Amino acid sequence: MGKAKKSQSSDILRSKGELTKFMILVEVMKNQPHVKQKEIGEAIGVTVQAVSKYFKKLMKEGLLEPGISRAQYRLTPKAHKKLEEYLTGLESYVRGLKRELKFERVWPAIASYKIMAGEKVNLEMRDGVLYAVPFKEGAETASGIAISNADPGEDVGLTDLKGRIRMETGKILVIKLPSINDGGSRAVNIEMIKELYNEFKPHRIGVMGTVGRAVLNKLELKADIEFGISRATALAALRGLRVLVLVVGRMVSRIINEIELTNMKYNTSIPYEIREAHIK
Repeated sequence: MGKAKKSQSSDILRSKGELTKFMILVEVMKNQPHVKQKEIGEAIGVTVQAVSKYFKKLMKEGLLEPGISRAQYRLTPKAHKKLEEYLTGLESYVRGLKRELKFERVWPAIASYKIMAGEKVNLEMRDGVLYAVPFKEGAETASGIAISNADPGEDVGLTDLKGRIRMETGKILVIKLPSINDGGSRAVNIEMIKELYNEFKPHRIGVMGTVGRAVLNKLELKADIEFGISRATALAALRGLRVLVLVVGRMVSRIINEIELTNMKYNTSIPYEIREAHIK
C-alpha cells in the first residue's frame, strides 16, 4: 500500500496556540497603542486570563513590547515579519485547497467593448475598476475567458485567469485634525489643506468623524468614503487611486495599521504621508 499523502495545511492551522497568537497579534496591530486585553479576548473568543498569558509569551518571544502606560502595547519589527509568515502560510494553504477541490472562480469586470461568450480578453485596471479589453497576443497583462455576452459598460464574468494584472499602487495622504477639545474645525489651517488638495489631486476623499465633515463643509468638498474608512482607503490605494483622508489625531493609527496589514497581505508597499493641519 502507498503512503498516505501528507497534509498540506499551514502550521498555523495545526496548532491552536499558533492560531491564537496570530489572532492576538492582528488585534494588537488593529488597536495599538491603546490595547485592552478584555476586548481582544472578546474579539477572538478566549478569556482575558488566556490573553494575559499569551501577552507574556509574546513579549518573551520579542513579538510584543509595552508602551509608556499600562494599557499600551506595540508590535515589534519581528512581529510584523511573523505576521507576514503566517499570512503567507495561510494563502498557500488556501491556494492548495482550491486546486485540490477544483474551485473555479469567476472574476467580474466591466466590458470596454462588445464581448462574446467564450472570447479571450485582457484585463486592465482603470481608476480602481477592472476592465475587460481586446486581447493582444504577448500583452504583459492578465487574460481570461468571458462566460457570457456583454455590451460596452456591462459587467462580464471571466474564468481561466492567467498572468498578472498590471496595477500600480496609489498613494494616501492623511491629514491629521485637532479634536473638538483642541478647537475642532476652527483650529484647522484650511488654506494649507486647500493647497495640499490641489497638489495631491486625489481620486477619492475619505473622512472619519464630525470634525472632518465640518472641515469638508468649509472646503466645499464631499466625501467619497465615510464608513469603513480604514479598509476602504487601503484597498483604494491598492487599486492605484490617490486617497486624501481627514481624521482626528487619535484615529490616524487605525489607518496606518490597515495600510500595513494590506501591504503584508498583498505583498506590496502603499506609500502614505501624514500631515498636521492644526493651526500653530
